[in-house]
Amino acid sequence: MKNIIALFLIFSSGLSAQCFTIGADLSYTNSVIANGGVYRDQNNAVVNPYALFAQKGANMVRMRLFHTPQNFISHCGSPITANDINDVIAGFTSAKANGMKLNLAIHYGDYFNDPNTQKRPQAWYGLTGATLQNAIYNYTTSVLQTLKNNNVTPDIVAIGNETTWGFIDDTSTTNGWTWPEDANKFNIAFTAVNNFNFANGTTIKKAIHFTDNTASWLAGLFTSQSITNFDIIGISFYPYWSNFTSLTQLGTLVNTLKVTYNKDVMIFETGLPWTTSSSDTYSNIINSNSNFNYPITPIGQKQFFNDLVTTVYNAGGKGVLYWEPGWITSTFCDKWGQGSSYENLSFFNFSSNNMPLPIFDIFDFCNALSTQDQNKNDINLSPSPARDFIYFKGLNENTEVSVYDVFGRLILKKNLKENTLDISELHSGIYYFEFYVFENKIVKKVIVN
Repeated sequence: MKNIIALFLIFSSGLSAQCFTIGADLSYTNSVIANGGVYRDQNNAVVNPYALFAQKGANMVRMRLFHTPQNFISHCGSPITANDINDVIAGFTSAKANGMKLNLAIHYGDYFNDPNTQKRPQAWYGLTGATLQNAIYNYTTSVLQTLKNNNVTPDIVAIGNETTWGFIDDTSTTNGWTWPEDANKFNIAFTAVNNFNFANGTTIKKAIHFTDNTASWLAGLFTSQSITNFDIIGISFYPYWSNFTSLTQLGTLVNTLKVTYNKDVMIFETGLPWTTSSSDTYSNIINSNSNFNYPITPIGQKQFFNDLVTTVYNAGGKGVLYWEPGWITSTFCDKWGQGSSYENLSFFNFSSNNMPLPIFDIFDFCNALSTQDQNKNDINLSPSPARDFIYFKGLNENTEVSVYDVFGRLILKKNLKENTLDISELHSGIYYFEFYVFENKIVKKVIVN
């Protein structure tokens, strides 16, 4: 006999990803802490930033990995160590300890790779063909094994970062696509992840990463070149660099990619300024919102993030990650400067001793959205406890309900009959019931005995 012993909204950081993944890229946060950066909570108390993000509701942390960043010298004259494998292990250990999932961005270079630069690491200079593919395979496998050995196996691994016009090039400026060589590079990395999963019983998802301006073109191009062995399309969306003029266009892109290619879609990077002021002499990267009319204020930043998350969610996307909201000023040096060129897009107000900004509230998205939808539509599931069936009050006849287990696997998909759902085939455990009301997705957590 099956009994529903509890019905409540998803809220814990470890399980809220079943509603929606919402989190942050904290790739510089370790370096900021090591160089005197101090984070404070709303009570002005010094706080561990990983703990703060988790407490606010973030459920995933992304970090980038450089092959050998020590081959570059920082603005302050020392070899760069940020985002090497040891830094990633430290960051992921903190994130996991606070209940957040792990997203790894492998740059396949010694330093930043982006739309303009896809330079291979020095260790691979001169390699071609099968020799280069073997290097990619072995490196990918070694990275995953090292992370697993340190108990921080990633949930997602992105093969490349913003690979919009080349991948693992031999020139400093990206030299464009060469087929089938570039397809072979992606596919050998995918194969490495697949084989690692098979050998270790892991379920790491594979991602590719584009920008919003190139995603439609590249998804089609990759498909035509048989680059399809991945699970997630990641997108960078910064209003400052985007050709879009509305979030509606982004929502359309997310939905089109999802439907056309049958892949999950996530925003891997985004950011919007809350001020044009600075806290140091390192010039800000972004001081405008370009085509988007959000005011450059803490409330404007919060509203943007709320609207972005809502847009992606309603379009069927799987998550949104904000790029380096922890990059506040410190004595840390990267290649181009000391301090932070992004503190005006961070989640911390340097005018008030690095206390958290209002944008943190949006990490409570799943709880707030489900509560809002439930109140608005007067949706109730009953009885509680129940036997074999659940009655859905407030839903239309034939509403489709999808049931997922705690690992995100689809277990059951049925339409309501006379507003009831037969759950007799479910084993005891925790499940997530997903359905739509007026195009808004609602997710309920259900414990079945």
